[in-house]
Amino acid sequence: MQCHTITKEGDTMSFNPDDFFTTTTVEDIVPKFPHLAELDYSVTSLNDELVKVNYEITSPEYKEFISSDIKEYYHFEVDTIV
Repeated sequence: MQCHTITKEGDTMSFNPDDFFTTTTVEDIVPKFPHLAELDYSVTSLNDELVKVNYEITSPEYKEFISSDIKEYYHFEVDTIV
């Protein structure tokens, strides 16, 4: 994306819209919800558990019940449910 220059009363600053885009992964949110690390995801839906804490998996390659270990899901992107 292109940076934009904003001028206010003689002050000039650069605005880069990409600075506001962040990616959140399963790995990023597990520390906030320690109970997620204790579940067996070969029989429990990780996405269902995330919905309970207002998140959902947005990665299109996500599949249910891949592994029992949450670390296998760490790379999947999530988004908050508003």
